[in-house]
Amino acid sequence: MKRLILHLLCIVTCTSLARAQRSIDVTADIVQFRGANGTVKWEFQYAFADTALRYVIAPSGFVGELYCRLELSRDTGLVHVDEWVASVPSPVATPSHRQFYSGVRAVNLTSGNYAVKFSACDVNDSLRRTALSFKSVVPVQGLRPTLSDIMFVMPGKGSEKFLRNGVSADPNPRHEVIGAEPTLAIYAEIYNASQAKLGDFDVGVSVIDNIRDEQFVTYLPMKALSDGLVVREEFPLLGISSGVYYVRLQLLTKDHQTVLDTKEDKFFLLNPEEPPAGQRMLTEDEHFQASEWAILVGEKLKLEMELSDILATKAELDVRKSCTNERAQQRYLYRFWKVRDPESSTNANERLDQFRANFKRAQTFYKSPTYPDGWRTDRGVILLKFGVPTQIERFDHNTDAKPYEKWFYQDIQGGVEFYFVDMMMQQNYKLVHSTMLGQISQPNWFNLFARAFSPNPNPVNPQPGLPR
Repeated sequence: MKRLILHLLCIVTCTSLARAQRSIDVTADIVQFRGANGTVKWEFQYAFADTALRYVIAPSGFVGELYCRLELSRDTGLVHVDEWVASVPSPVATPSHRQFYSGVRAVNLTSGNYAVKFSACDVNDSLRRTALSFKSVVPVQGLRPTLSDIMFVMPGKGSEKFLRNGVSADPNPRHEVIGAEPTLAIYAEIYNASQAKLGDFDVGVSVIDNIRDEQFVTYLPMKALSDGLVVREEFPLLGISSGVYYVRLQLLTKDHQTVLDTKEDKFFLLNPEEPPAGQRMLTEDEHFQASEWAILVGEKLKLEMELSDILATKAELDVRKSCTNERAQQRYLYRFWKVRDPESSTNANERLDQFRANFKRAQTFYKSPTYPDGWRTDRGVILLKFGVPTQIERFDHNTDAKPYEKWFYQDIQGGVEFYFVDMMMQQNYKLVHSTMLGQISQPNWFNLFARAFSPNPNPVNPQPGLPR
C-alpha cells in the first residue's frame, strides 16, 4: 500500500485582498488498513501546532478553531466529502509552542485510484489557510498473509480517544521521534495469518539509515491466532545519531528463511544529545536520498523552484523546463545547490544558508499590504541575487521627490549602484536604474520616476541623473 507523507505548506497570494493570505503548517499522513466486506479503511491523519491558529476569547480561556474539508473522487465523480472543525483550547490568547494537535478521519473505500483534495482555514482568521491535491491508490485485498501500512504513533499510554483494537495509538503524522531518550512507537496490523496456517512466526523490525545500514534489529514472536493481529510496540533509540531513518517491518516464517511481506516508511530522529553523524562515503543518489530535497513536495517544492530561477544560468533554466515531475524537480534542486556549495567538505551549504537568510530579510522588510511577498519585489530579487549591499542610502518623501533608495555594491564589477523608487507611493520600490552591466539602465531616472512634481515648483537644476 503506497504511503504518502504530505507536508501541506501552501503559500497563497490574493491581490484582491487588503492583507496577504498566510499558510498554515498542517502535516498529514495517509494510512490504510483492512476494512469490512473487502474494503480498505483509508485514514487521513493530520497534525498542526498549537501556534498555528488565531485564538479568541471563550467561556473558559481562549479557543482556536481549524475548519477542514476533505474530498475524494474517482473518474465517475465525487465519492466522499468530509467537513469538520478541530478546536484547540488555550489559557492565553497567544500561546507559546508546546504541542501538536492530531486528528484522524476515516472512510471505507474499494480498490482503485482516487483524487484527494484537502483544504483548511482558520475559523477566526480566514486569511490563514492551506490547500492541497494529490492521488491515492487503494490496493486490491488479497488472501495471502500481509502487513498493513506502518502507522507512527506517540509513545506512552496515550489517550482513550485514539484507542485502536484495544490499544493506545495516538497518531504521529509528522513521523518525528524527538528527545534525549527517543522512542520509536509504531502500530501495524497483520492479515490472513490464521487462514494461511502460519502457526508461530516472527515480525522483524529494523531501523535503517540513509545508506541502508541497519542501526537496530529485533524480532517479535507472533502466533497465528486470527486473521487480524496487532503489532503495537515501542523501541528506544538511544545512541543513534539525529537524522533521517527508515523503519522496516517484515513478516517472516519462524526460521526466517521466507519473507512473506515487507513494509517500510521514513521517520525523523531528533536527539539533542546525539547530533548528526559526520559525512560518510556515499553515492550521489544516496546523498540525494538523505537530503532535504528528496522529501520536498507540493507548494514548498514549487516555491523553491521559483526561488532558484533568480540565480539560475540560461543552461540551468533550460534543464529546469524539462523537469516536469516532482522527482525530477527534487533532483534539479539538489544539484543546483550542490554546485553552489563553497565548501563541500562541511555539512552546511553556506551559500544556501545565506540565500535563505536574505529570503527571510526580504519577506520581513520588503513586503507591504499591496505586495505581500517581499522576495518578489525588485528589492527582494536584487537582495537574493547579489546579497546584502555594502551601503544603502534611503531618501524619504518630500516636496521634491518620491521615496527612493540607492544601493551600492563595492565588490561587483568594481562597484555598482542600484536605484529604486516608490513611484506609486505603495511601499513597493521599483528598480529604475543600475550602473551594473546587463541591468536596467536609465541615467535620467530621477526626472522620469522620482520627481514629485512636473514641472517642479522649486527647481534646483541638478546634474542629469544625480538628484540633490
